[in-house]
Amino acid sequence: MTDLATTELLTLWHLDTTMLGPQGQVFYFSSSEDFDTEIMWGGNRYVGLPMDASGFEMTTKGPPVQPTITLSNIYGAATELLMTYNGLIGAMVGRIQTLRRFLDDGATPDPNAWITWDVYVVAQKTSHTALAVVFKLATKMDQQGTQLPRRLILRDICTHTYRFWDPNIGGFNYSKASCPYTGNFFSDPNNNPGPPQLDACSRTIVGCSQRFGGGVLPARFFPGVGKVK
Repeated sequence: MTDLATTELLTLWHLDTTMLGPQGQVFYFSSSEDFDTEIMWGGNRYVGLPMDASGFEMTTKGPPVQPTITLSNIYGAATELLMTYNGLIGAMVGRIQTLRRFLDDGATPDPNAWITWDVYVVAQKTSHTALAVVFKLATKMDQQGTQLPRRLILRDICTHTYRFWDPNIGGFNYSKASCPYTGNFFSDPNNNPGPPQLDACSRTIVGCSQRFGGGVLPARFFPGVGKVK
């Protein structure tokens, strides 16, 4: 574990759920594997959480990066976030790299001093267990702060909210679902058929086609955007 008193480069995280409803808020955290103390920057308290992140290496070749972030679910906190904030799909994740001296208790505190500040969108939940929840992120398509049309345009991932199996009622909960599927095909996030209790659409063309067959799909992805030059 890194000693915060001596380390220089820091990675901090924002999880912004304000666009997901009136209860939305911004969560500030860092990896507890890096630091065992709370961090104050710009008046915000960054709490250490068991987490992991990968795939953030930027490249000028090929498609945009799709990094992953893993949050511990040992105490059910990640599950609570999913239930409260509509599965977190569409939430914004900020990854900030700054220096120790710019923190509120640093040698030269400055909340506007950072090396990189990248913003991503939670595009897909790829795994959900009692131990951890894994999300795939996508780059945010933004033009001077305005999205056109006024919802996320993701090439490969549908932004519909899918039903989930609720053990309390012994069936599917559709209270927050925007996907119109109510059928009896079930598969996990990797498109592998299974029991209804594990049903979770991959939010890809494959997952949508498994449920709706051929023809026009009701999904909210835009596979054509990657072909525009």
